[in-house]
Amino acid sequence: MKKYGRILCFLAVFMLLAAGPVFSQSIDGDLLRSGVDSFSNAMVKALPFSATMGLNWSDAHIGQFVALPPHFGVGFTMGATTIPLGSITGLADMLGMPIPGDLPIGFPLPGYTIEARLGGFIIPFDIGVKFGYLPQNELLSGLVGGMALKYQLIGADFRYAVIDSGLLPIRFSVGLGINHLTGGVFKTIRGFEDDFSFGIINIEVDNPELGLAWETTVLELKAHVSFPLLIITPYAGAGISYAWSNAGYQVNSRITVNGDPIEATDLEYLNGLGVGRFSSNGFERMVNAEGFNARLYGGISINVTVIRFDFTVMYNVMDPSFGGTFGVRLQI
Repeated sequence: MKKYGRILCFLAVFMLLAAGPVFSQSIDGDLLRSGVDSFSNAMVKALPFSATMGLNWSDAHIGQFVALPPHFGVGFTMGATTIPLGSITGLADMLGMPIPGDLPIGFPLPGYTIEARLGGFIIPFDIGVKFGYLPQNELLSGLVGGMALKYQLIGADFRYAVIDSGLLPIRFSVGLGINHLTGGVFKTIRGFEDDFSFGIINIEVDNPELGLAWETTVLELKAHVSFPLLIITPYAGAGISYAWSNAGYQVNSRITVNGDPIEATDLEYLNGLGVGRFSSNGFERMVNAEGFNARLYGGISINVTVIRFDFTVMYNVMDPSFGGTFGVRLQI
């Protein structure tokens, strides 16, 4: 299990530290598996929060599309949410690569969205859509230790204006949103050939692609209040969501035993060990979770004619962590 421990240590920290691995020569496999599970459990709690990035526009309701002029907007948001450090420090310490102590709010998980919102008709509502995408490639490999990144965020919401006063500077809406976030970091180790011991079986991998992967689908009820003034719009909101999430590691490689293709009996034995799911094309360990989450957010926009500059802060209530975004959009 020591070789197995070394490869999982690499998986868990190369994303977090963006540096080459420094492997320990004595890592307990059970403790390491516990560390990987701790990281994965933290991710499935952090992912629903991260998926709500974007579409937190300052105005609680942007108006009617059938008005003159028609009300709509398009824009861009970028930012980050955080993962509590307690879930990853133990794993990093195993490598002798402790997380810097000057990250008081946690480790950042970045993201971005391109967004659009369309005003309603007849009844006071608006709808929004968002999309962020980075294919699995090495476009940013020079910035993240030669790793390939993968990111996709798709979401939409519907908001109904409960208060849309033409006399008082206040608007209030309630809404329903759905978000789907997938992502990961991957690295192929060229020229890597080694065997790994699992119980009584040694398996060999060849040029493996190592990766951390995650996915979540979030359904959220939210309320939003804004105070449109001349050149600024303060706003605040809250959301309660239910999410279905999973996170873990992957080792993608053709697996052999003593140079021969792995047999079905060997796969049955390996899958019974509880250390991961094995196939002839690799192995992985994913942690699944579902449950409720809640968040608070607020901020201010600076309004320059039809251009809005949004600054938003977010707080994850159920698993205390923070987030922040900056957005710019054209809104009529």
